[in-house]
Amino acid sequence: MKMRSLLSLSIAGLLSAPVYATTVTGKVTDTAGQPVAGAEVKIEGSRRVAYTDVNGVYRFDDVKQPHIHLHVYSSNYIHGDNDLGDVNADQNVDFILQPASVENIVVTANALQSSVLESVTPVTVIGAEKLRKIEAPTLGETLKNAPGVHSTYFGPVSSSPVIRGNDGPRVKIVQNGLDVSDVSRVGPDHNVATTLSSATQVEVLRGPATLQYGSGAIGGVVNVVDKRIPQYQVDGVEGEAETSYSTVNDGSYTRADVTGGSGNIVWHVDGFYRDTDNADIPGFASIEPDEDEPNGELESSAMETRNIVAGLSYVAEEGYFGFAVEQLDNEYGVPGHSHGHEEEHDEDEHDELDGDHDEDDHDHEEEGVLLDVDMTRYQAAGEWHSPFEGLTNLKFAAAYTDYEHAEIEDGEPGTVFTNESSDIRLSAYHEEVNGWHGVFGLQFNHSDYNAVGEEAFTPANTTSSYALYVVEQKKVGDVTFELGGRLERTTLDAEASEVELDVLHEEHDEHEDEEHEGEEHDEEHEDEEHEEHAVAFNFPDYDFTSLSLSAGANWEYQEGHSIAVTLSRSERAPSQQELFSAGQHLATQSYEVGLVFDMDEEGHIEEDLRSVNEEVSTNLDITFRKFTGSWGYSASFFYNQADDYIFQSSTGLLALSEHEHEEEHDELEEEHSDEEGTPVYYFQQADADIWGFEAETYVDLTDTLRLTVFGDYIRAEVEDDNLPRTPPMRFGSELSYVNNGLSADVGFTWYDDQDKVASFETSTDGYTLVNASVQYEFGSQGIDWVVFARAENLTDEEARVHTSFLKDQAPLPGRNFTMGVRALF
Repeated sequence: MKMRSLLSLSIAGLLSAPVYATTVTGKVTDTAGQPVAGAEVKIEGSRRVAYTDVNGVYRFDDVKQPHIHLHVYSSNYIHGDNDLGDVNADQNVDFILQPASVENIVVTANALQSSVLESVTPVTVIGAEKLRKIEAPTLGETLKNAPGVHSTYFGPVSSSPVIRGNDGPRVKIVQNGLDVSDVSRVGPDHNVATTLSSATQVEVLRGPATLQYGSGAIGGVVNVVDKRIPQYQVDGVEGEAETSYSTVNDGSYTRADVTGGSGNIVWHVDGFYRDTDNADIPGFASIEPDEDEPNGELESSAMETRNIVAGLSYVAEEGYFGFAVEQLDNEYGVPGHSHGHEEEHDEDEHDELDGDHDEDDHDHEEEGVLLDVDMTRYQAAGEWHSPFEGLTNLKFAAAYTDYEHAEIEDGEPGTVFTNESSDIRLSAYHEEVNGWHGVFGLQFNHSDYNAVGEEAFTPANTTSSYALYVVEQKKVGDVTFELGGRLERTTLDAEASEVELDVLHEEHDEHEDEEHEGEEHDEEHEDEEHEEHAVAFNFPDYDFTSLSLSAGANWEYQEGHSIAVTLSRSERAPSQQELFSAGQHLATQSYEVGLVFDMDEEGHIEEDLRSVNEEVSTNLDITFRKFTGSWGYSASFFYNQADDYIFQSSTGLLALSEHEHEEEHDELEEEHSDEEGTPVYYFQQADADIWGFEAETYVDLTDTLRLTVFGDYIRAEVEDDNLPRTPPMRFGSELSYVNNGLSADVGFTWYDDQDKVASFETSTDGYTLVNASVQYEFGSQGIDWVVFARAENLTDEEARVHTSFLKDQAPLPGRNFTMGVRALF
């Protein structure tokens, strides 16, 4: 008890430094003179927050800092601020806020935390209310309707966001600004470990964001913001709970989120449980189904997830410090493999397995491939306002993640992937110097990755990076200028490994008729068609120094109208997968060969490793916005020229696993022998050009009706070819209604055919999805209740996602109805 008291006194002494005692009060109104209720008023450099009452009045008592800079935020209005400077007397400060036609939310992922409408770079922020309406089991499917954002869709159990055609190691996924540190960047079958059940907002930064987040953010950033580490004082207890049911997969979902506090101590607990069966689909999963493939069901698409988070903070007026722990357990199937895997077993073994299943034990989960995820994450964060002369704020954030998942085939443990990662960030905000204010910081990241098992297609390796960054901003009249830079050092160290590539040329099937003329001819045929290579490699340390620079401006040339222009040059170090891959990748049904290996057109790998360059991207963004009045729009045009762009290209070769090689050698008479093998994909570097646009416009037809229209288009070329899995052109619209607690919407999204494909890639037919939702809010005994229903893919259309590795094996789910209830207290 004495130690706890000493700790509290130490933190309080560090964060508290009373100087003055001033009262600040005022009134917030709109341009028509009507009070703005519920507006959030903050004192910069303090944890003090006040909310306006029904009359628009706010009040701060006993303000202890000499320099007072007030900020006012309301989602329906443009941000207001007033820098009073140094004061030593009571103040009365009124604000008149300009209405905004879009929800204006502060972007915490930006270094200077500007609002959506003030941001120099293109950004989309999905607030808590909308997030609850569109939340899906995976991050990619939740965000896929945001302009410029698509999904890798690996069935309903796993997906990551695709931003402007970029995914994997080019899109950084962060939780409260810190790397989620899972292995979702390694393969699309690995689901993003961050959860949305208690998220207050999700921020999508489109285009390079390497200044704050490093090499992995050259294509964009997704930041999931939640309250796991409370940052403001709470008196009493507040929270919400929800339960829902989905028809398409017999899915149940239950979650709770509670925050409470007393004085300087604030605590938070949240958790959820999701359980689904295989998803229903219109027709067969495969484009060319086998005779025994089930109709109307996507095999191995069930999931069961448990997650709990607990956090505790000490919050004073001059800062806070908090700590949180998260435990995630997630078991889900890998679509596209269960059916094919069954074929490898003889009928007796298959019948024996079927006989062991109990219908009440999710028997479908025992077939095919399962991923069993276990993750523990520790996170700390703190903020100290006005710590030293010249600094207005000092921020600290750190996370340690222990991630593991096992691939289980027919109940037997297979490959185990582990990743232990640390991410530490320290940021210092300085006082205004000649009109410039900004932040400089340090970041350290270290990951220790390992995979053990037959599907371990990369050797054990470690990645460490150290970075120094700075972002500065200055407002001159109606123009806000922003400059920034980042210097980063990345080191990758991989263990020695042996690469064995057994190549089967695709012309193999031309000799199929000659395979049955005797054992001697079989051996001769095998020698002609197969090239077996087993080469041992000792990898040197790979060191990269990346320099990224950015310059931009946001000009509000007319009230409520602005143009933002950003020019950036970003450098990216290759990821461990891009460098060292050398083996069968079960998820993508391919054999991957990394950048460091020198492989010729015949599939022969040289003993000497080849040199690797950093990827250098020059990006131009132009964004037009109108955000006042009864209608508005946001339209962004971008062009990205990349030198030494890293991509996977098909070689036209097939690789045989040891099992497949033995099958063909011993059972050449079986019909399926010519179909065995997986395509060989080789990581290469070449210059690329990526350009396109994304746009969204909205008009208020009446006080209760709003029409929204959006669209995006991306072209991506490398050398004389198209980049694979480029999203198709897309167009959508939604009509929404809000009145007296009742809200409803109906909309559609049309996807064009994608025939601009890469070599050895097939085209994908377009489709149209129709969705609708309705909800009703009412209060009872101090609790706000929300009853809701959603409908997805109302026309039950077969839809195959071109950005998915499984587009030919796993369509989107069929018609789905979700019903639920939510309580807020």
